[in-house]
Amino acid sequence: MRAKHIASLSFLVLAQLGCSPERKPDAAAPPGAPAAPAEGASPMQASASSIARLEKKQFGAPITETSTTPLPELLQDPSKFSGKTVRTEGVVSAVCRSMGCWMEIADESGSAHIKMAGHSFFVPKDASGHRAVVQGTMVAADADPGAACGAKDNCRGEAEKQTGRVAKIELEATGVQFLD
Repeated sequence: MRAKHIASLSFLVLAQLGCSPERKPDAAAPPGAPAAPAEGASPMQASASSIARLEKKQFGAPITETSTTPLPELLQDPSKFSGKTVRTEGVVSAVCRSMGCWMEIADESGSAHIKMAGHSFFVPKDASGHRAVVQGTMVAADADPGAACGAKDNCRGEAEKQTGRVAKIELEATGVQFLD
Protein backbone atom coordinates (compact mmCIF):
# COMPACT_ATOMS: atom_id res chain seq x y z
CA MET A 1 0.00 0.00 0.00
CA ARG A 2 2.80 2.40 0.97
CA ALA A 3 4.63 1.76 -2.32
CA LYS A 4 1.43 2.60 -4.21
CA HIS A 5 1.17 5.99 -2.43
CA ILE A 6 4.83 6.78 -3.11
CA ALA A 7 4.39 5.87 -6.79
CA SER A 8 1.26 8.07 -7.04
CA LEU A 9 3.02 10.97 -5.34
CA SER A 10 6.07 10.60 -7.60
CA PHE A 11 3.83 10.62 -10.66
CA LEU A 12 2.08 13.83 -9.53
CA VAL A 13 5.40 15.58 -8.85
CA LEU A 14 6.81 14.57 -12.24
CA ALA A 15 3.58 15.60 -14.00
CA GLN A 16 3.72 19.00 -12.31
CA LEU A 17 7.35 19.52 -13.31
CA GLY A 18 6.58 18.54 -16.88
CA CYS A 19 3.81 21.16 -17.07
CA SER A 20 5.99 23.96 -15.75
CA PRO A 21 5.87 27.06 -18.00
CA GLU A 22 9.55 27.74 -17.35
CA ARG A 23 11.93 27.04 -20.21
CA LYS A 24 13.83 23.79 -19.86
CA PRO A 25 17.61 23.97 -20.24
CA ASP A 26 18.94 22.80 -23.59
CA ALA A 27 20.39 19.32 -23.55
CA ALA A 28 23.45 20.64 -25.41
CA ALA A 29 24.13 23.36 -22.83
CA PRO A 30 26.85 22.59 -20.30
CA PRO A 31 25.70 22.19 -16.68
CA GLY A 32 25.49 25.53 -14.87
CA ALA A 33 25.46 27.54 -18.11
CA PRO A 34 22.88 30.36 -18.25
CA ALA A 35 19.74 29.42 -20.13
CA ALA A 36 19.34 31.06 -23.50
CA PRO A 37 16.41 33.50 -23.68
CA ALA A 38 13.31 32.09 -25.28
CA GLU A 39 12.93 33.15 -28.89
CA GLY A 40 10.46 36.02 -29.11
CA ALA A 41 10.57 36.62 -25.35
CA SER A 42 9.81 40.14 -24.28
CA PRO A 43 12.41 42.16 -22.33
CA MET A 44 10.22 42.00 -19.23
CA GLN A 45 10.56 38.20 -19.23
CA ALA A 46 14.29 38.46 -18.64
CA SER A 47 15.39 37.12 -15.30
CA ALA A 48 18.59 37.78 -13.44
CA SER A 49 18.50 34.18 -12.22
CA SER A 50 19.49 32.94 -15.67
CA ILE A 51 22.22 35.49 -16.38
CA ALA A 52 25.66 36.19 -14.99
CA ARG A 53 25.81 38.14 -11.74
CA LEU A 54 27.32 41.61 -12.09
CA GLU A 55 30.14 42.32 -9.64
CA LYS A 56 29.65 46.07 -9.82
CA LYS A 57 26.20 47.72 -9.82
CA GLN A 58 26.88 51.49 -10.15
CA PHE A 59 28.52 53.12 -13.19
CA GLY A 60 29.14 56.79 -13.87
CA ALA A 61 27.78 59.42 -11.51
CA PRO A 62 25.41 58.47 -8.71
CA ILE A 63 21.73 58.68 -9.61
CA THR A 64 20.30 61.73 -7.84
CA GLU A 65 16.90 62.10 -9.52
CA THR A 66 14.29 60.81 -7.09
CA SER A 67 11.31 60.44 -9.41
CA THR A 68 11.28 57.88 -12.18
CA THR A 69 9.71 58.73 -15.53
CA PRO A 70 8.36 55.46 -16.91
CA LEU A 71 9.76 54.44 -20.29
CA PRO A 72 6.26 54.43 -21.89
CA GLU A 73 5.84 58.10 -20.91
CA LEU A 74 9.19 59.02 -22.49
CA LEU A 75 8.27 57.13 -25.66
CA GLN A 76 4.80 58.67 -25.89
CA ASP A 77 5.98 62.29 -26.00
CA PRO A 78 9.79 62.53 -26.37
CA SER A 79 9.71 66.26 -27.22
CA LYS A 80 8.28 66.99 -23.76
CA PHE A 81 11.54 65.71 -22.21
CA SER A 82 14.00 66.92 -24.86
CA GLY A 83 17.17 68.29 -23.26
CA LYS A 84 15.92 67.49 -19.74
CA THR A 85 17.52 65.21 -17.19
CA VAL A 86 15.35 62.18 -16.54
CA ARG A 87 15.50 58.97 -14.58
CA THR A 88 13.95 55.87 -16.14
CA GLU A 89 14.38 52.13 -15.96
CA GLY A 90 14.01 48.98 -17.98
CA VAL A 91 15.58 45.66 -18.82
CA VAL A 92 18.85 45.85 -20.76
CA SER A 93 18.12 44.38 -24.19
CA ALA A 94 21.46 45.12 -25.93
CA VAL A 95 24.97 46.30 -25.03
CA CYS A 96 27.96 47.46 -27.04
CA ARG A 97 30.05 44.33 -27.47
CA SER A 98 33.18 46.33 -28.16
CA MET A 99 33.47 48.63 -25.12
CA GLY A 100 30.15 48.85 -23.26
CA CYS A 101 29.78 52.48 -24.39
CA TRP A 102 26.05 52.14 -25.16
CA MET A 103 23.14 49.93 -24.19
CA GLU A 104 19.44 49.70 -24.83
CA ILE A 105 16.74 49.31 -22.23
CA ALA A 106 13.26 48.11 -23.06
CA ASP A 107 9.86 47.10 -21.83
CA GLU A 108 6.63 46.15 -23.59
CA SER A 109 6.13 49.74 -24.84
CA GLY A 110 9.43 50.03 -26.70
CA SER A 111 13.09 50.77 -26.16
CA ALA A 112 15.55 53.58 -25.49
CA HIS A 113 19.11 53.81 -26.79
CA ILE A 114 21.47 54.85 -23.99
CA LYS A 115 24.92 56.23 -24.71
CA MET A 116 27.39 56.78 -21.90
CA ALA A 117 28.06 60.52 -21.70
CA GLY A 118 31.24 61.35 -23.58
CA HIS A 119 32.55 57.80 -23.09
CA SER A 120 33.23 58.83 -19.49
CA PHE A 121 32.20 55.39 -18.25
CA PHE A 122 31.25 52.00 -19.64
CA VAL A 123 28.78 49.30 -18.60
CA PRO A 124 29.58 45.57 -18.54
CA LYS A 125 29.31 43.91 -21.94
CA ASP A 126 27.36 41.08 -20.31
CA ALA A 127 24.67 43.33 -18.79
CA SER A 128 21.89 42.16 -21.13
CA GLY A 129 18.93 40.83 -19.19
CA HIS A 130 19.62 42.86 -16.06
CA ARG A 131 17.22 45.55 -14.86
CA ALA A 132 18.79 49.01 -14.87
CA VAL A 133 17.99 52.52 -13.68
CA VAL A 134 19.38 55.21 -15.96
CA GLN A 135 19.79 58.91 -15.32
CA GLY A 136 20.60 61.10 -18.28
CA THR A 137 19.62 63.83 -20.67
CA MET A 138 17.05 63.12 -23.33
CA VAL A 139 18.64 63.77 -26.73
CA ALA A 140 16.51 66.05 -28.87
CA ALA A 141 14.90 64.42 -31.90
CA ASP A 142 16.18 67.30 -34.04
CA ALA A 143 19.77 67.04 -32.72
CA ASP A 144 22.63 67.15 -35.19
CA PRO A 145 22.70 63.68 -36.81
CA GLY A 146 26.52 63.70 -36.67
CA ALA A 147 26.34 63.91 -32.88
CA ALA A 148 23.92 61.02 -32.48
CA CYS A 149 25.18 57.78 -31.04
CA GLY A 150 26.18 55.54 -33.90
CA ALA A 151 26.73 58.26 -36.48
CA LYS A 152 30.37 57.24 -36.85
CA ASP A 153 30.58 53.71 -35.45
CA ASN A 154 27.14 52.28 -36.34
CA CYS A 155 26.21 51.38 -32.75
CA ARG A 156 22.52 51.92 -33.63
CA GLY A 157 22.90 49.32 -36.39
CA GLU A 158 24.58 46.89 -33.98
CA ALA A 159 21.79 47.45 -31.45
CA GLU A 160 19.19 46.75 -34.13
CA LYS A 161 20.96 43.48 -35.00
CA GLN A 162 20.88 42.43 -31.33
CA THR A 163 17.25 43.42 -30.63
CA GLY A 164 15.55 43.31 -34.02
CA ARG A 165 14.19 46.84 -33.64
CA VAL A 166 15.27 50.48 -33.64
CA ALA A 167 14.96 52.47 -30.41
CA LYS A 168 12.72 55.51 -30.78
CA ILE A 169 14.49 57.67 -28.20
CA GLU A 170 18.05 58.30 -27.06
CA LEU A 171 19.42 59.28 -23.67
CA GLU A 172 22.92 60.47 -22.84
CA ALA A 173 23.49 58.76 -19.49
CA THR A 174 25.42 60.30 -16.64
CA GLY A 175 24.76 57.31 -14.38
CA VAL A 176 23.55 53.72 -14.58
CA GLN A 177 22.65 51.46 -11.68
CA PHE A 178 21.82 47.77 -12.04
CA LEU A 179 19.09 46.55 -9.72
CA ASP A 180 19.80 42.81 -9.87
